[in-house]
Amino acid sequence: MAGAKKGLLLLAIGAAAGLLAAGCGGGKKSSSGTTTSSGTTTAASSSGTSLSKSVYVTKMKAIGSSLSTSLNLLSSATTAATAATALEKVQVDLRAAAGRLNAITPPTAVATLHKKLAQAVTDFADELAPVITKLKAGKFTALSSVPSLKGLQEIQTASTAISNKGYKIGG
Repeated sequence: MAGAKKGLLLLAIGAAAGLLAAGCGGGKKSSSGTTTSSGTTTAASSSGTSLSKSVYVTKMKAIGSSLSTSLNLLSSATTAATAATALEKVQVDLRAAAGRLNAITPPTAVATLHKKLAQAVTDFADELAPVITKLKAGKFTALSSVPSLKGLQEIQTASTAISNKGYKIGG
């Protein structure tokens, strides 16, 4: 019975990890599409110029791709200690992803949704702290709470809404 319980727990974490990667991209990082001949479609927040749809999608997929390694570590964790270490890495990477999201000036059509996505990524990173604490105390079952964290649900909602507007940011 313990093996089945552990398997279900890992399945739930794997699903959560997959959802996060899909929500923030998950595609291959591409160096193309980051500049244009006019230079106006790749401007970051500092210039205030919105990205074109294709450049936005490319940047979002690159952000998602950058999360893949730590999410894969999490899904392969088999002990509370390894899960805590992996979740700490996820947390660091989520905060970096949130910074990259905040540095983007998205197309106007998805600007509000993009802002919600960036906030959800930050919130999810923050919500992992108590889970990490429980894992460090040896409570492997703490991982079962990750799929139900509000920030992860908000990532799904925002990324789905962005996709529904025709911006396929998922892998």
